[in-house]
Amino acid sequence: MKNGYYLSVYIHIGEIPSVVDSYHRHDQNISLWKKDGDLIELIHYWELERISGIKSHSRSLFSVIEAVEFINELLSMYNVTINDMEEVWGTPQLDNTKDYFSDELINSLPFHSIAHLFSSIFMDTKIFYDETIIGLAVDGGPDNILDNGHFRKKNHYAGCLVKEGSVKDIFPISSPGLIWSEAADYFGLREGTLMALASATESKLINFNYDLPNNIYSMGDRKVARDYLNELWRTIDKLNEHDIGISFNGFDKRFTEIENKISMAVKEIQNISIQIMEENINKIVSEYNIDTQNAYLALSGGYALNCPTNSYLMEKFKFKGFLAPPCINDSGISLGIALYVFYKRLSKKKIDFKLAHPFYGDKNLLSTDGLEVYSQYIKESSEFDLDVVLNDLETDPFIWFDGRAEIGPRALGNRSLFADPRNNKSKDELNRIKQRQWWRPVAPIILEEEISNWFENSYPSPFMLHTFKVNKDKEKYVPAILHLDKTARVQTIKSESNNQLIYRIIKGFYNKTGVPIICNTSLNDNGEPIINSFHEAMNFALRKNIRIVYFNGQRFELMNHEKYKNTQPLQ
Repeated sequence: MKNGYYLSVYIHIGEIPSVVDSYHRHDQNISLWKKDGDLIELIHYWELERISGIKSHSRSLFSVIEAVEFINELLSMYNVTINDMEEVWGTPQLDNTKDYFSDELINSLPFHSIAHLFSSIFMDTKIFYDETIIGLAVDGGPDNILDNGHFRKKNHYAGCLVKEGSVKDIFPISSPGLIWSEAADYFGLREGTLMALASATESKLINFNYDLPNNIYSMGDRKVARDYLNELWRTIDKLNEHDIGISFNGFDKRFTEIENKISMAVKEIQNISIQIMEENINKIVSEYNIDTQNAYLALSGGYALNCPTNSYLMEKFKFKGFLAPPCINDSGISLGIALYVFYKRLSKKKIDFKLAHPFYGDKNLLSTDGLEVYSQYIKESSEFDLDVVLNDLETDPFIWFDGRAEIGPRALGNRSLFADPRNNKSKDELNRIKQRQWWRPVAPIILEEEISNWFENSYPSPFMLHTFKVNKDKEKYVPAILHLDKTARVQTIKSESNNQLIYRIIKGFYNKTGVPIICNTSLNDNGEPIINSFHEAMNFALRKNIRIVYFNGQRFELMNHEKYKNTQPLQ
C-alpha cells in the first residue's frame, strides 16, 4: 500500500433520488486520510449535514460530476483533488478500486455493519494489537449500496471477537436498533427525546410481557417491530385511574397523560433492549470463554448512543475498558470503511493509529470583512480572560465556538452553549433557547480527575457516551445537569486533552465555586445540525438574544438584538 492520501466517501449519487429526495444513506460523511509508512493519520472529517444544514443529511448528489466538484472543493484547502488520492472507497461511482470489501469473513453480513465494527475496534491500534475486544455493531439497519441489493438476504447486524491483533471471528448478532427507529417514527419523536422522556417520568407498566421473534433483530423485520409497538400501545393507551396498582403504578402529575404513556412505552422498549444486549454478550462470552474483566467492549451503530445501556453493560460485565468513536452512528461509516481497508491491506504489519480526540471537523477563521457584517451588533470585543469567562458563566449561557469542530452527533466542547450547572435557571434558559421540552436534561463536562467524587460507579467518558447517577451528597450543587431520575449524560475532560481552554475554564470554575462541572449543550436550534461557521453562530446568537459569544478564544459582547430580522437558521 503506497504512502499518500486516501479518501473514504459515504455519500449517495443518483439523478432520480436527488430530484425526488428518496432515502438511501443518512448522516453522509467523507474522510481524508494520509499514510506514511505504518502511521495512519486522519486529516479531515466532513459531515454533510454541517454543510447543507439538512439534519442527518440523506439527500443524494445529482451526478458524478457534481459529486467530484463538491469533493474537490472540500479538498482544496489541502491543495489536492480526488485524482490525487491513491485510493477512493465507499461510493461505487467514485471508487477507484473494487476489491476492498470482498472478504470470506463477511459474506453473510453487510459491509455497512463491518464498517461500524471497525470504527470502534480499530480506533486505537495499541489496544487492538494487545487486548481482547468484543465488538458489537448495533444500528437500525444497513444501507445496501455496496452490497448490490443483496443485504436483504444477509443478517443485518455484526459482532466480532478480537484477540491480540487478530479478528478471530465475525458473526451475526441481534440489535435493538430497529425497534428504536420504528418507535421514533411511531411516536413522532427522535430517539434521544424518547430516551429522555423514558427516564423523566416515574410512571411504568406492571408485568407487561411480549415475546418478540428473533428475526426482528437479526434480519430487520419491520413488520414484527411494528406489531410489537402496536400491542404495547394498545395495552398502554386504554389505561386510566382504575388501572393504578394493577396494570401500572400511576400517572406522574408533572407530565401530560400522553407524555406519561409514551414514557411507559419507552421504558419497556429500553428494558427489552438491554436484555437483547445482555444476550449478545452472554452468548459470546460462553462460546469463546471470555473473561470480560480482561476484555474491552467496543460498540458502534446508532443504538450505541443509548448511554444508559452502555453504562449498564460496563457495570454488569466489568469490562476492562470501552471503545467507541464520537461519530458512533452512521456519521462514522467513512471512518469505519477506511479503518477496515487499512486493516485488510496492512494486516501483516502493525499499524499506528489512534482516534485520541473528536476534533477533526472544519476550522473557521475570522476575517475583518466577516466582522464588518456584524458591526452594528458588536458592542465590544476582547481577548480571552479567565476571570471574565467565569463571570460570564455565572451570569447567562453563552456561545463557545473554538478550533476545529467535533465529529459525531454530540457537542463535545467546540460548538457548544455553556452555562452554570448550580441552578435550574440554566437548564430552563438553554431549553428555551433550543426550543426543547422543559424536562430535557443538559449534559455536564467534568474534570476527569473529579469524576468519582461526583458520580456513582463512574469512569472516563470523553465522548459523552455514558450515563452515571450523581452522588447523593452532590445533587444539590448541580441541579441543571440532573435528569429527573438524578442521572446525567457525562463528558469527561483531562488536563492533557486537546481542549486546553475548556479545561482551564472548568478548573477555574472549580477553584472559584467548588464545582468541577459546567453545563454543555450543542450549538444548534431544534431540528438544525450543529452549527459549523461563525456566521451561523452569530445568526443564532442574535435571533436567540444571547449576549456573549466566544469565537476561537475572542470574546464578543453583542447588542441591538431587536434590529436583527432573520428568525431562521442560515441556509
